[in-house]
Amino acid sequence: MKQPKNWYRLDNAAKIYPAVRTRKWSGNFRLSLNFNEKVEPELLQQALDDVRKRIVNLNLELKPGLFWYFFEETDRPVPIQPERQSPCGRIGGVDNKEMPYRVTYYNNRFAIELFHALADGTGGLIFLKSIAARYIELRYGEKIPEFQDIILCDSEYSPEEMEDAFKRYAKFRTLKSRSELKGYHFKGTVLPSDQTSVITGIIPFAKLHEKSKEYNVTATEFIVSVMIKAFMECQEKSKIRVEKPVKVSVPVNLRKLYPSKTLRNFALYINPGIEPRYGEFTFEEITEEVHHFMRMNNKEKYLNAIMCKNLSDEFNPIIRVIPLFIKNIALFTAFKMYGETLVSSTFSNLGKVDLPPEMARHIERVEFMLGRFMAGMPSAAAASYNGNLYINWTSGFAEKDVEKGFFTSLIKMGIPVKIESNLI
Repeated sequence: MKQPKNWYRLDNAAKIYPAVRTRKWSGNFRLSLNFNEKVEPELLQQALDDVRKRIVNLNLELKPGLFWYFFEETDRPVPIQPERQSPCGRIGGVDNKEMPYRVTYYNNRFAIELFHALADGTGGLIFLKSIAARYIELRYGEKIPEFQDIILCDSEYSPEEMEDAFKRYAKFRTLKSRSELKGYHFKGTVLPSDQTSVITGIIPFAKLHEKSKEYNVTATEFIVSVMIKAFMECQEKSKIRVEKPVKVSVPVNLRKLYPSKTLRNFALYINPGIEPRYGEFTFEEITEEVHHFMRMNNKEKYLNAIMCKNLSDEFNPIIRVIPLFIKNIALFTAFKMYGETLVSSTFSNLGKVDLPPEMARHIERVEFMLGRFMAGMPSAAAASYNGNLYINWTSGFAEKDVEKGFFTSLIKMGIPVKIESNLI
Protein backbone atom coordinates (compact mmCIF):
# COMPACT_ATOMS: atom_id res chain seq x y z
CA MET A 1 0.00 0.00 0.00
CA LYS A 2 1.36 3.43 -0.98
CA GLN A 3 2.25 5.61 1.99
CA PRO A 4 0.56 9.04 2.18
CA LYS A 5 2.87 11.96 1.52
CA ASN A 6 3.67 14.46 4.24
CA TRP A 7 2.19 17.90 3.75
CA TYR A 8 2.81 21.26 5.40
CA ARG A 9 0.80 24.44 5.81
CA LEU A 10 2.45 27.52 4.37
CA ASP A 11 3.98 29.79 6.99
CA ASN A 12 2.26 33.11 7.60
CA ALA A 13 4.62 35.15 5.39
CA ALA A 14 4.38 32.61 2.56
CA LYS A 15 0.61 32.71 2.14
CA ILE A 16 0.57 35.96 0.17
CA TYR A 17 2.91 34.83 -2.63
CA PRO A 18 0.84 32.13 -4.40
CA ALA A 19 -2.21 34.40 -4.21
CA VAL A 20 -0.56 37.39 -5.90
CA ARG A 21 1.45 35.43 -8.47
CA THR A 22 0.37 36.12 -12.06
CA ARG A 23 0.99 34.35 -15.35
CA LYS A 24 4.04 36.56 -15.93
CA TRP A 25 5.32 37.34 -12.42
CA SER A 26 6.12 35.66 -9.14
CA GLY A 27 7.94 36.89 -6.06
CA ASN A 28 11.42 35.35 -6.40
CA PHE A 29 14.93 35.96 -5.18
CA ARG A 30 18.30 34.50 -6.11
CA LEU A 31 21.53 33.54 -4.38
CA SER A 32 24.68 32.65 -6.27
CA LEU A 33 28.36 31.97 -5.85
CA ASN A 34 31.31 31.79 -8.19
CA PHE A 35 33.75 28.89 -7.99
CA ASN A 36 37.39 29.24 -9.00
CA GLU A 37 36.78 26.79 -11.86
CA LYS A 38 34.04 26.09 -14.34
CA VAL A 39 31.06 24.21 -12.91
CA GLU A 40 30.79 20.51 -13.73
CA PRO A 41 27.02 20.06 -14.27
CA GLU A 42 26.96 16.32 -13.52
CA LEU A 43 28.58 16.85 -10.10
CA LEU A 44 26.33 19.83 -9.33
CA GLN A 45 23.31 17.65 -10.12
CA GLN A 46 24.64 14.92 -7.84
CA ALA A 47 25.24 17.47 -5.08
CA LEU A 48 21.66 18.73 -5.34
CA ASP A 49 20.26 15.20 -5.32
CA ASP A 50 22.33 14.27 -2.27
CA VAL A 51 21.34 17.39 -0.32
CA ARG A 52 17.66 16.86 -1.16
CA LYS A 53 17.83 13.55 0.71
CA ARG A 54 18.63 15.53 3.86
CA ILE A 55 16.77 18.87 3.52
CA VAL A 56 12.99 18.40 3.47
CA ASN A 57 12.38 21.94 2.18
CA LEU A 58 13.96 21.08 -1.17
CA ASN A 59 11.42 18.30 -1.76
CA LEU A 60 8.22 20.32 -1.54
CA GLU A 61 5.69 21.00 -4.25
CA LEU A 62 3.10 23.76 -3.98
CA LYS A 63 -0.50 22.57 -4.20
CA PRO A 64 -3.85 24.40 -4.02
CA GLY A 65 -6.26 23.20 -1.32
CA LEU A 66 -9.90 24.03 -0.67
CA PHE A 67 -9.06 26.84 1.78
CA TRP A 68 -5.29 27.44 1.54
CA TYR A 69 -2.29 26.50 -0.57
CA PHE A 70 -0.02 23.91 1.01
CA PHE A 71 3.29 22.15 0.42
CA GLU A 72 3.41 18.41 -0.22
CA GLU A 73 6.52 16.25 -0.22
CA THR A 74 7.43 14.89 -3.63
CA ASP A 75 10.09 12.75 -5.23
CA ARG A 76 9.84 14.79 -8.42
CA PRO A 77 13.35 15.17 -9.94
CA VAL A 78 14.82 18.67 -10.05
CA PRO A 79 17.16 18.89 -13.05
CA ILE A 80 19.68 21.71 -12.90
CA GLN A 81 19.49 24.14 -15.84
CA PRO A 82 21.91 26.28 -17.83
CA GLU A 83 21.37 29.86 -16.72
CA ARG A 84 18.70 31.88 -18.51
CA GLN A 85 19.43 35.27 -20.05
CA SER A 86 17.45 37.17 -17.41
CA PRO A 87 17.57 36.11 -13.72
CA CYS A 88 14.62 35.39 -11.45
CA GLY A 89 12.12 34.48 -14.14
CA ARG A 90 8.67 33.32 -13.05
CA ILE A 91 8.64 30.08 -11.04
CA GLY A 92 5.74 27.64 -11.31
CA GLY A 93 3.38 26.69 -14.10
CA VAL A 94 -0.25 27.78 -14.26
CA ASP A 95 -1.21 24.52 -12.54
CA ASN A 96 1.76 24.80 -10.12
CA LYS A 97 3.36 21.66 -11.55
CA GLU A 98 6.86 22.86 -10.89
CA MET A 99 9.10 22.90 -7.84
CA PRO A 100 9.24 26.27 -6.02
CA TYR A 101 12.93 26.72 -6.84
CA ARG A 102 15.43 26.16 -9.62
CA VAL A 103 19.18 25.54 -9.69
CA THR A 104 21.20 27.01 -12.55
CA TYR A 105 24.81 27.27 -13.68
CA TYR A 106 26.87 29.40 -16.08
CA ASN A 107 30.62 28.96 -16.51
CA ASN A 108 31.90 29.04 -12.90
CA ARG A 109 28.67 30.40 -11.39
CA PHE A 110 26.11 28.33 -9.47
CA ALA A 111 22.78 29.89 -8.47
CA ILE A 112 19.56 28.92 -6.74
CA GLU A 113 16.39 30.92 -7.41
CA LEU A 114 13.53 30.52 -4.96
CA PHE A 115 9.85 31.33 -4.88
CA HIS A 116 9.46 33.39 -1.70
CA ALA A 117 6.70 31.09 -0.42
CA LEU A 118 9.37 28.45 0.21
CA ALA A 119 11.93 30.41 2.22
CA ASP A 120 13.46 33.78 3.02
CA GLY A 121 16.99 34.95 2.22
CA THR A 122 18.50 33.29 5.29
CA GLY A 123 16.95 29.93 4.43
CA GLY A 124 18.00 30.32 0.82
CA LEU A 125 21.59 31.03 1.81
CA ILE A 126 21.65 27.82 3.86
CA PHE A 127 20.45 25.87 0.81
CA LEU A 128 23.12 27.51 -1.38
CA LYS A 129 25.98 26.81 1.05
CA SER A 130 24.84 23.25 1.74
CA ILE A 131 24.68 22.34 -1.96
CA ALA A 132 28.04 24.05 -2.57
CA ALA A 133 29.58 22.11 0.33
CA ARG A 134 28.47 18.79 -1.14
CA TYR A 135 29.67 19.82 -4.63
CA ILE A 136 33.13 20.67 -3.26
CA GLU A 137 33.25 17.30 -1.48
CA LEU A 138 32.41 15.51 -4.73
CA ARG A 139 34.72 17.48 -6.98
CA TYR A 140 37.77 18.12 -4.81
CA GLY A 141 37.53 15.40 -2.17
CA GLU A 142 37.43 17.99 0.63
CA LYS A 143 36.01 16.95 3.97
CA ILE A 144 33.68 19.80 4.91
CA PRO A 145 33.45 20.19 8.71
CA GLU A 146 30.39 21.22 10.69
CA PHE A 147 30.32 25.00 10.31
CA GLN A 148 27.65 27.43 11.45
CA ASP A 149 24.42 26.80 9.50
CA ILE A 150 25.77 24.60 6.66
CA ILE A 151 23.74 21.37 6.54
CA LEU A 152 25.86 18.33 5.77
CA CYS A 153 24.29 15.29 4.14
CA ASP A 154 25.04 13.04 7.11
CA SER A 155 23.79 15.51 9.75
CA GLU A 156 20.75 14.77 11.90
CA TYR A 157 17.39 16.21 10.82
CA SER A 158 15.58 18.56 13.21
CA PRO A 159 11.78 19.07 12.88
CA GLU A 160 12.41 22.70 13.82
CA GLU A 161 13.74 23.24 10.28
CA MET A 162 10.16 22.96 8.99
CA GLU A 163 8.34 24.86 11.73
CA ASP A 164 6.22 27.97 11.22
CA ALA A 165 8.20 30.11 13.66
CA PHE A 166 5.70 32.97 13.43
CA LYS A 167 3.08 30.89 15.20
CA ARG A 168 5.56 29.62 17.77
CA TYR A 169 6.76 33.04 18.93
CA ALA A 170 3.70 35.31 18.51
CA LYS A 171 2.57 36.63 21.92
CA PHE A 172 -0.70 38.40 21.00
CA ARG A 173 -0.38 41.18 23.53
CA THR A 174 -1.35 43.77 20.94
CA LEU A 175 -1.66 44.21 17.16
CA LYS A 176 0.23 46.79 15.10
CA SER A 177 -1.78 48.71 12.51
CA ARG A 178 -0.67 48.40 8.87
CA SER A 179 -1.76 51.96 8.11
CA GLU A 180 0.93 53.98 6.32
CA LEU A 181 1.07 56.68 3.68
CA LYS A 182 1.81 55.45 0.15
CA GLY A 183 5.40 55.91 -0.91
CA TYR A 184 6.91 57.58 -3.96
CA HIS A 185 7.39 55.28 -6.97
CA PHE A 186 9.92 55.95 -9.69
CA LYS A 187 8.31 55.76 -13.13
CA GLY A 188 9.97 54.71 -16.35
CA THR A 189 9.81 52.69 -19.55
CA VAL A 190 8.62 49.23 -18.57
CA LEU A 191 10.78 46.35 -19.80
CA PRO A 192 9.17 43.17 -21.19
CA SER A 193 7.93 40.90 -18.39
CA ASP A 194 10.63 38.29 -19.07
CA GLN A 195 13.46 40.82 -18.63
CA THR A 196 15.03 42.14 -15.45
CA SER A 197 17.68 44.82 -15.44
CA VAL A 198 20.59 44.01 -13.11
CA ILE A 199 23.36 46.41 -12.08
CA THR A 200 25.97 45.07 -9.67
CA GLY A 201 28.22 47.26 -7.60
CA ILE A 202 31.37 45.71 -6.09
CA ILE A 203 32.52 47.77 -3.11
CA PRO A 204 35.44 47.27 -0.70
CA PHE A 205 33.54 46.69 2.54
CA ALA A 206 36.23 48.33 4.69
CA LYS A 207 35.75 51.62 2.79
CA LEU A 208 31.98 51.43 3.17
CA HIS A 209 32.25 50.61 6.87
CA GLU A 210 34.68 53.47 7.41
CA LYS A 211 32.30 55.95 5.79
CA SER A 212 29.34 54.57 7.76
CA LYS A 213 31.22 55.18 11.02
CA GLU A 214 31.72 58.83 10.04
CA TYR A 215 27.93 59.20 10.18
CA ASN A 216 27.61 56.98 13.30
CA VAL A 217 25.39 54.46 11.51
CA THR A 218 25.61 50.81 10.48
CA ALA A 219 26.46 49.75 6.93
CA THR A 220 22.81 48.86 6.30
CA GLU A 221 21.59 52.21 7.64
CA PHE A 222 24.15 54.00 5.49
CA ILE A 223 23.14 52.17 2.30
CA VAL A 224 19.43 52.78 2.99
CA SER A 225 20.20 56.49 3.47
CA VAL A 226 22.03 56.68 0.13
CA MET A 227 19.10 54.90 -1.53
CA ILE A 228 16.61 57.38 -0.04
CA LYS A 229 18.78 60.26 -1.26
CA ALA A 230 18.77 58.83 -4.80
CA PHE A 231 14.99 58.40 -4.85
CA MET A 232 14.42 61.88 -3.40
CA GLU A 233 16.57 63.40 -6.15
CA CYS A 234 14.52 61.55 -8.79
CA GLN A 235 11.27 62.74 -7.23
CA GLU A 236 12.52 66.34 -7.23
CA LYS A 237 13.40 66.08 -10.94
CA SER A 238 10.14 64.40 -12.01
CA LYS A 239 8.02 66.26 -14.56
CA ILE A 240 4.92 65.87 -12.42
CA ARG A 241 5.84 67.50 -9.12
CA VAL A 242 4.94 65.26 -6.21
CA GLU A 243 6.04 65.12 -2.58
CA LYS A 244 5.30 61.59 -1.44
CA PRO A 245 7.24 59.88 1.34
CA VAL A 246 10.40 58.12 0.19
CA LYS A 247 10.61 54.85 2.12
CA VAL A 248 12.84 51.79 1.80
CA SER A 249 11.53 48.48 3.12
CA VAL A 250 14.17 46.60 5.14
CA PRO A 251 13.66 42.93 6.07
CA VAL A 252 14.52 42.00 9.65
CA ASN A 253 15.75 38.45 10.27
CA LEU A 254 13.75 37.34 13.32
CA ARG A 255 16.19 34.51 14.03
CA LYS A 256 18.36 37.17 15.67
CA LEU A 257 15.58 37.81 18.19
CA TYR A 258 14.18 34.30 18.62
CA PRO A 259 16.17 31.02 18.82
CA SER A 260 14.57 29.42 15.77
CA LYS A 261 16.30 27.08 13.31
CA THR A 262 13.52 27.25 10.73
CA LEU A 263 14.53 27.15 7.08
CA ARG A 264 11.24 28.72 6.05
CA ASN A 265 10.23 32.38 6.13
CA PHE A 266 10.95 34.13 9.41
CA ALA A 267 11.40 37.82 8.65
CA LEU A 268 9.37 41.01 8.95
CA TYR A 269 9.77 44.41 7.33
CA ILE A 270 10.29 47.91 8.69
CA ASN A 271 10.10 50.95 6.44
CA PRO A 272 12.46 53.84 7.29
CA GLY A 273 12.03 56.92 5.16
CA ILE A 274 11.77 60.67 4.72
CA GLU A 275 8.72 62.92 4.36
CA PRO A 276 9.74 65.61 1.80
CA ARG A 277 6.78 67.84 2.69
CA TYR A 278 8.63 68.81 5.87
CA GLY A 279 11.31 70.51 3.77
CA GLU A 280 14.74 69.79 2.36
CA PHE A 281 16.90 67.18 4.08
CA THR A 282 20.67 67.07 4.07
CA PHE A 283 22.34 63.67 3.85
CA GLU A 284 23.31 63.98 7.51
CA GLU A 285 19.64 64.49 8.40
CA ILE A 286 18.62 61.49 6.29
CA THR A 287 21.11 59.25 8.09
CA GLU A 288 19.84 60.49 11.46
CA GLU A 289 16.22 59.78 10.51
CA VAL A 290 17.06 56.28 9.23
CA HIS A 291 19.29 55.48 12.21
CA HIS A 292 16.75 56.44 14.85
CA PHE A 293 13.84 54.82 13.01
CA MET A 294 15.74 51.56 12.68
CA ARG A 295 16.80 51.60 16.33
CA MET A 296 13.28 52.45 17.53
CA ASN A 297 11.43 49.92 15.38
CA ASN A 298 13.86 47.01 15.17
CA LYS A 299 12.82 45.76 18.59
CA GLU A 300 11.26 42.49 19.68
CA LYS A 301 8.08 43.98 21.17
CA TYR A 302 7.31 46.13 18.13
CA LEU A 303 8.06 43.35 15.65
CA ASN A 304 5.99 40.88 17.66
CA ALA A 305 3.00 43.21 17.38
CA ILE A 306 3.42 43.23 13.58
CA MET A 307 3.73 39.45 13.60
CA CYS A 308 0.51 39.13 15.62
CA LYS A 309 -1.38 41.46 13.27
CA ASN A 310 -0.40 39.30 10.31
CA LEU A 311 -1.41 36.11 12.14
CA SER A 312 -4.72 37.54 13.37
CA ASP A 313 -6.15 37.48 9.85
CA GLU A 314 -5.07 33.88 9.36
CA PHE A 315 -6.65 32.82 12.67
CA ASN A 316 -9.94 34.62 12.02
CA PRO A 317 -12.56 31.80 12.00
CA ILE A 318 -14.56 33.43 9.21
CA ILE A 319 -11.53 33.94 6.97
CA ARG A 320 -10.37 30.36 7.56
CA VAL A 321 -13.50 28.84 5.96
CA ILE A 322 -13.57 31.14 2.92
CA PRO A 323 -12.75 29.16 -0.26
CA LEU A 324 -9.29 29.60 -1.73
CA PHE A 325 -10.40 31.40 -4.90
CA ILE A 326 -12.06 34.12 -2.81
CA LYS A 327 -9.04 34.34 -0.49
CA ASN A 328 -6.83 34.85 -3.54
CA ILE A 329 -8.88 37.89 -4.57
CA ALA A 330 -8.78 39.30 -1.03
CA LEU A 331 -5.04 38.72 -0.63
CA PHE A 332 -4.29 40.28 -4.01
CA THR A 333 -6.32 43.35 -3.00
CA ALA A 334 -4.49 43.53 0.34
CA PHE A 335 -1.15 43.25 -1.47
CA LYS A 336 -2.09 46.20 -3.66
CA MET A 337 -3.02 48.24 -0.57
CA TYR A 338 -0.26 47.26 1.88
CA GLY A 339 2.48 45.71 -0.25
CA GLU A 340 4.69 47.45 -2.77
CA THR A 341 2.59 50.64 -2.89
CA LEU A 342 3.67 51.70 0.61
CA VAL A 343 7.39 51.90 -0.17
CA SER A 344 9.70 53.28 -2.84
CA SER A 345 12.09 50.34 -2.77
CA THR A 346 13.46 47.43 -0.76
CA PHE A 347 16.94 46.76 0.55
CA SER A 348 17.79 43.29 1.84
CA ASN A 349 21.24 42.73 3.33
CA LEU A 350 22.36 39.19 4.13
CA GLY A 351 25.49 40.55 5.79
CA LYS A 352 28.85 38.80 5.86
CA VAL A 353 28.91 35.29 4.40
CA ASP A 354 31.35 33.07 6.27
CA LEU A 355 32.62 29.76 4.94
CA PRO A 356 35.07 27.19 6.31
CA PRO A 357 38.55 27.25 4.70
CA GLU A 358 37.79 23.95 2.94
CA MET A 359 35.07 25.79 0.97
CA ALA A 360 36.43 29.34 0.88
CA ARG A 361 39.52 28.41 -1.13
CA HIS A 362 37.27 27.23 -3.98
CA ILE A 363 34.81 30.17 -3.97
CA GLU A 364 35.52 33.67 -5.33
CA ARG A 365 32.30 35.59 -4.60
CA VAL A 366 28.80 35.27 -3.16
CA GLU A 367 25.80 37.35 -4.28
CA PHE A 368 22.19 38.01 -3.34
CA MET A 369 19.57 39.39 -5.71
CA LEU A 370 15.88 40.26 -5.46
CA GLY A 371 13.62 39.37 -8.35
CA ARG A 372 11.81 42.03 -10.31
CA PHE A 373 8.98 43.57 -8.29
CA MET A 374 5.45 43.60 -9.65
CA ALA A 375 5.50 47.41 -9.76
CA GLY A 376 8.91 47.30 -11.49
CA MET A 377 10.53 49.58 -8.90
CA PRO A 378 14.34 49.52 -8.58
CA SER A 379 15.34 47.54 -5.49
CA ALA A 380 18.58 46.27 -4.05
CA ALA A 381 20.06 43.33 -2.17
CA ALA A 382 23.56 42.78 -0.83
CA ALA A 383 25.94 40.24 0.64
CA SER A 384 29.55 40.58 1.78
CA TYR A 385 32.22 38.03 1.06
CA ASN A 386 36.02 38.01 1.13
CA GLY A 387 36.30 41.75 1.81
CA ASN A 388 33.82 42.93 -0.83
CA LEU A 389 30.20 44.02 -0.62
CA TYR A 390 28.24 42.88 -3.67
CA ILE A 391 25.10 44.99 -4.09
CA ASN A 392 22.68 44.05 -6.86
CA TRP A 393 20.10 46.53 -8.14
CA THR A 394 17.20 44.92 -10.03
CA SER A 395 14.54 46.82 -11.92
CA GLY A 396 11.71 46.46 -14.42
CA PHE A 397 12.48 49.85 -16.01
CA ALA A 398 14.87 50.78 -18.82
CA GLU A 399 15.86 54.06 -17.14
CA LYS A 400 18.65 53.90 -14.57
CA ASP A 401 18.31 57.28 -12.83
CA VAL A 402 17.99 55.83 -9.32
CA GLU A 403 20.89 53.41 -9.67
CA LYS A 404 23.07 56.11 -11.25
CA GLY A 405 22.28 58.51 -8.41
CA PHE A 406 23.05 55.84 -5.81
CA PHE A 407 26.46 54.85 -7.16
CA THR A 408 27.41 58.45 -8.01
CA SER A 409 26.80 59.44 -4.38
CA LEU A 410 29.06 56.64 -3.14
CA ILE A 411 31.85 57.62 -5.52
CA LYS A 412 31.58 61.31 -4.53
CA MET A 413 32.00 60.23 -0.90
CA GLY A 414 35.27 58.53 -1.80
CA ILE A 415 33.97 54.94 -1.87
CA PRO A 416 35.31 53.07 -4.93
CA VAL A 417 32.75 51.09 -6.91
CA LYS A 418 33.22 48.61 -9.75
CA ILE A 419 30.08 48.32 -11.88
CA GLU A 420 28.83 45.24 -13.77
CA SER A 421 25.55 44.95 -15.66
CA ASN A 422 23.48 42.59 -17.79
CA LEU A 423 22.50 45.54 -20.00
CA ILE A 424 23.67 45.41 -23.59
